Amino acid sequence: MKTTKNSDPAKISANKHATGPVATAHQAGSGTEALTPFNTVNLWRMRGISWVWLGTAVICIALLAVGAPLNRSLYHMALPFALGMAILHSASLGLTAARPVAGVIVSLVPMIVMPLVSNPVGATPMPFSVVAMITQVLVIVVAGLRTHWMVASAAWLASVGVGVISNYLTMPLSQSEGAQNNVVIFAGVSGGLMVAAVVAQQWQHLGTELAAERTVSADEQSRRRLAEERTRIARELHDVVAHGMSVVVVQATTASYRHPGLSDELKQEFDDIAANSRRAMTEMRSMLGSLRNSEAGRVLGPQPTLSDLPQLFASVRSAGIQIAEPELSDVETYDIGEVIALTAYRIVQEALSNVIRHAPGASVKTNFVVKGGALLISVVNSSSDVGAVMAQLDKGGHVGQGLIGMRERADIVGGSVTCLPTPAGGFSVTAKLPLSAAGAKGTNSSKGNAQP
Repeated sequence: MKTTKNSDPAKISANKHATGPVATAHQAGSGTEALTPFNTVNLWRMRGISWVWLGTAVICIALLAVGAPLNRSLYHMALPFALGMAILHSASLGLTAARPVAGVIVSLVPMIVMPLVSNPVGATPMPFSVVAMITQVLVIVVAGLRTHWMVASAAWLASVGVGVISNYLTMPLSQSEGAQNNVVIFAGVSGGLMVAAVVAQQWQHLGTELAAERTVSADEQSRRRLAEERTRIARELHDVVAHGMSVVVVQATTASYRHPGLSDELKQEFDDIAANSRRAMTEMRSMLGSLRNSEAGRVLGPQPTLSDLPQLFASVRSAGIQIAEPELSDVETYDIGEVIALTAYRIVQEALSNVIRHAPGASVKTNFVVKGGALLISVVNSSSDVGAVMAQLDKGGHVGQGLIGMRERADIVGGSVTCLPTPAGGFSVTAKLPLSAAGAKGTNSSKGNAQP
């Protein structure tokens, strides 16, 4: 019978229940349209951004409304320069909010041109007008808040340098005290505000990084606690179960030596008990390895498939159950995936275990058929008088867990399991599994023999 490597059921289950941003991104990447649900938090964030841009636009318009008339009346600039430089300078503030480097470069153009085309009246501030100084200070502050501190520092140095050079170009013989104070005041105010803006930005970055580190630390602590809990559970299982199974193996193996008068039939029965116990201990060690290390316990050996059913049926017969050899001729010609074969084996194994526990001495009929692209399995046992008594004695919190486990295994690979009592007083377990786990929801590819 052919088998192919398919998806890891654990990863399939994890992907099946994956939701949130990862699932949304996956949908977007696959070409499907992902709809973002309405969220009041996002709405308020959008409102906050809108108010910021609205405030920036109002400030730019106010600077333009005041700067253009002052350029014309106090500095006697030609109308194209008076209006054009005011528009360009106020627009550079809005551009800095969106593109800091480009906004800083554009803002330097009016700072260079306006002193060269102006003719100030009386004691009008030179080389920078009050409106130009306010606009440039805001440009430097916004750059300090929006981008790397070197951009804001370069904008401050360039602006101060433009002021010094403009004084020498417009007053080559001697600079007036007012012009020098103009540059000094601008340098002091803009430099102080630039430092404050850079400090505020760095403080915000530190807060963001600290919050991210706290999140990472919390995740690491949660994973560490989970690993410790898994290790503790594995240790408890090993101490409790492995000790008892080891005693069973030793007693069954040494029975023929401790009791020389045993018949061949009893010796064979003890040998079967020892073999089944060793097999159970091997599977338990694989499970404990998965608990201690989710990666290390995955590839510990080949997992059972449908070809291992004869051995399973032989161990069931040694427990007093009447069951014929499995008829697999109808399914051997089909390409059944490795995960499906393992799932089918585990379902049959659990169904027969239930028969041993609840209906000892009953007869069991099994059927394996491929129909409609799916593997159909049925395990039906007859009634048992002893089983009625066992059902009353075997009551507790564990009752029904095996049936739930079978349904979960089938659901992971996209199949189903139905468990019903028969009219004759027995019990039937029927399963429908796809031939390959590729049809399961949230399938992922993986390597090796996966431990479900």
